Amino acid sequence: MLLDQLLAGLDISVDAFAICEVHRDASLILQEERTVSIHYVLSGDGVAQPIAKPAIPLLPHTVIIAPPATCLVVNCGGARHMTLPAPKCRPLPGGWDWATVGDGAPGIRLACGNVRVTHRRAFGLFDYLRAPLVESVADDAGFREPFHRLLDELAAPRLGTKTLTETLMKQCLIVLLRRQFRRGQCRAPWLAALEHPTLGRAITAMLDRPESIHTLQGLADISGMSRAAFARHFKDIFGRTAMDFLKEVRLRRAADLLRIGDLPIKTIAARVGYSSRSHFSRSFKAFAGTEPATYRTARATDTPRIN
Repeated sequence: MLLDQLLAGLDISVDAFAICEVHRDASLILQEERTVSIHYVLSGDGVAQPIAKPAIPLLPHTVIIAPPATCLVVNCGGARHMTLPAPKCRPLPGGWDWATVGDGAPGIRLACGNVRVTHRRAFGLFDYLRAPLVESVADDAGFREPFHRLLDELAAPRLGTKTLTETLMKQCLIVLLRRQFRRGQCRAPWLAALEHPTLGRAITAMLDRPESIHTLQGLADISGMSRAAFARHFKDIFGRTAMDFLKEVRLRRAADLLRIGDLPIKTIAARVGYSSRSHFSRSFKAFAGTEPATYRTARATDTPRIN
């Protein structure tokens, strides 16, 4: 039930995809991005190598969800040495690019793009993901069919494309998460924690009521755990304390309120759990790199984002 509530509150935006074709005499670096990237193998075989992580075998219908700041090097087949010629790019309809690397035999072809997946525009679905999430959907038309419809829609944009592609991407992600949870393998930490029989209640309380006076003991009580056990389990899953997590929830919610409305800053501070505007402003600047008022002003020309 907690997972259903989470998925119902997802906000998704889809950036234009690119077709990336890597020939067998070359390698392609999928650069670090500020947002989550998704890579889907359309044809061919190869290997994706994250930095300091195990290699990821690539076969048709392999899906990779890569967290922000992830760099992947794609090689084809049994290639052992990296060769990095400059990609040859040509534009396609719908704002796509077709990037080809190498001049040798055909290798692997991927559809690559960026998505923003947030809960109530405040917290990323894949935040704290420590390594790419990998799933084969070769046996699952529930993912393949809507994903190919999404690609077709992006290739020929028309009225309603934005809404339709967001809906199709949400369907694809739900299918992926359902597969992961069915096997007990979901590695997105705060999603997995929501399904935890005890931690989930505390996380839901922080997400739903960030303005409340939450204490470590109070969150432990909500979870039905001792204070020490709660703190230990939370830190093990998220790599940070519950209080640090709560602070980030509050400041992300504040950033969203600054972007979408004209509430006084003092009111926004109170809505996210700060009794003092000055304390809120100091915390927000340390988090976002700018004062709340400056952050709000910047939206008029270039909507700021916190990743």
